[in-house]
Amino acid sequence: MQTYPITEAGVDAPATHITLGRERLLGIPDVCELTGLAEATASKLMRETGHVIRLHGRLYVLESSFYAWLREQEAGE
Repeated sequence: MQTYPITEAGVDAPATHITLGRERLLGIPDVCELTGLAEATASKLMRETGHVIRLHGRLYVLESSFYAWLREQEAGE
């Protein structure tokens, strides 16, 4: 009987983003990369958009919704 390490047994790391047609679902690591925030803060920011999607215990937000929400947060002068 041959055994294989987990990485060779068909177990992949979870995708950080998912493409839906022209849209992307951004995960916490994607939001961290885009904003430079830590994971906890990025997660909180995603929830504040009001458009967070929970799939299999992970949080996602549509890229267009996230950017639209950020634009709404801009401080007007």
